[in-house]
Amino acid sequence: MVRKWGVPSKLAALVLVFALVFLAGCQSISNVDFNKTLMNALKVTSSEGTQSVELKLEMDEKAYEGMPEEEIALIKLVTHIKLQLDQVKVQDNEHVSFNGSLIFGDTTSIAFSLKMSDTLAVMELEGAKQPFALDLTSAGLLGLTGMPPLEDEGGTGLDNASLTALGHQMIDTVGSYVIGNLPNPERIEVKPVNELINGASTSLMHVHIDMNGQEIRAWVKKYVDALAADRAGLDQMIAGVFELLSDNPDVWAAIGAVNPIGEGERRLDAPTLDDTLKEASDEIAAMLANLQDELKLAEEEDPKSLDRMFGENLTVQADVYMDNKLDIRKQVYAFSYVPGEDEEAELLPFKRVTVNFESEAWNVNGDVKAETPVVSDDALKAETLAGMHGYQVLKQFDEESVIYDLLKNKLHIGKQSVSWIAYGYYNPVIITATQRTLIPLRETADEFGAELTYDAKTKSVELYDEATDTTILIKNNSDSAVVNGKTVKWSFPVTVVDGTTYVPARDLASALGAKLKWSEIYEDEKVFTIEREI
Repeated sequence: MVRKWGVPSKLAALVLVFALVFLAGCQSISNVDFNKTLMNALKVTSSEGTQSVELKLEMDEKAYEGMPEEEIALIKLVTHIKLQLDQVKVQDNEHVSFNGSLIFGDTTSIAFSLKMSDTLAVMELEGAKQPFALDLTSAGLLGLTGMPPLEDEGGTGLDNASLTALGHQMIDTVGSYVIGNLPNPERIEVKPVNELINGASTSLMHVHIDMNGQEIRAWVKKYVDALAADRAGLDQMIAGVFELLSDNPDVWAAIGAVNPIGEGERRLDAPTLDDTLKEASDEIAAMLANLQDELKLAEEEDPKSLDRMFGENLTVQADVYMDNKLDIRKQVYAFSYVPGEDEEAELLPFKRVTVNFESEAWNVNGDVKAETPVVSDDALKAETLAGMHGYQVLKQFDEESVIYDLLKNKLHIGKQSVSWIAYGYYNPVIITATQRTLIPLRETADEFGAELTYDAKTKSVELYDEATDTTILIKNNSDSAVVNGKTVKWSFPVTVVDGTTYVPARDLASALGAKLKWSEIYEDEKVFTIEREI
């Protein structure tokens, strides 16, 4: 049976291809050791610079047919997005600061800044009335999920400096095998150039790589074959990793695992270290052999699908600029994919997708001080923001700002709705003999962010809706309600069914500024919805 590649698999594969090109190293050309350059890049701990990522989707107009205008406008808004980061300061892997902007199309832009330490992140957004603060401690992050903080089990014995040093040793150990076996792309050029980096003319080596889909397929196969053929390098890598872990036993505590090669009592039938090393190496070798078989099988079983996905319609260009210390100072990557003109391509709603990435770096591994995050008195904590309803979030922004317009009029975060399947098992809507629709009060109030309180003395229920500043007083078995101090007659008495208070849907909707509708999702299967937009 021929296996078909589905559309999600295709898109995932294309993303993987782009990532592979970012990681691609090369053997030495023109006396430039590209693999050493790649390993240096993985060891960068501090730098200053700029970065940008841009996505463009050229949509097929047929995809818009029958689509509501609001949805079309939203899709068109996100078909061209650019994230621009300036004044990026990376002090280490925990202390970072930058200014940035999120740009939609050619005109809509939202500026922001982020300052981050090991315990705190503070973001300021253009149009926001206050900064936003996020507690980065384990207790703070777990608090966002509603989970209790972890118990302190003591230090791991490894500080940041020790972990960084160990990471660099691990890169050297693994890199000799994983990076050292990376093959050269077929089309690669190297030449000396002068480029402006942070406004200063800098002497650099420029590496330019062009690859299309077919070349990427060949490159991946060549790389996997090289890894599989280098069994001595694999064994050496495994031995080196185990040696590093043996010399740094505290790393197991740092990752929350039991040290499998630690000292202590050893059973007579326990495998020796040599046995453990061989077993680990054999497992990776078997994985590589299986990957070779899978690549070969894909070529044999469905070559047409591979040709469509990895053909001339897929292109990747990479421009990398490095200094005389083999530090990467500038990178420009361009990815483009055009679906083929075949029946499967009709499943994709776009004609072309392009992704561009650019970055510049200076003061690499130098003395960099990121801006320190400070929580001001008016800062809004992330856990508070996460618990807000959409209309409450909107209140945190200036009504004249771009982000307010985006959230309210494009993303419609102020929209609220509650739905019930007719004849459902849990608190279903009730249709009376007089064709009145009754809905559960508490469920509706909770979804709308309203508060319910019960007065035992008057035996009345009070609903306060913050969004519309509306107060409603009702009593069981009564068809009279008091809405903002005014008594009104409802179409059906308040009714309690199995402990759940039901009210007439149309009357409650009128009081809360909402609308009602029935929708048919399947034959004889209807959904009742009450909705509003604040």
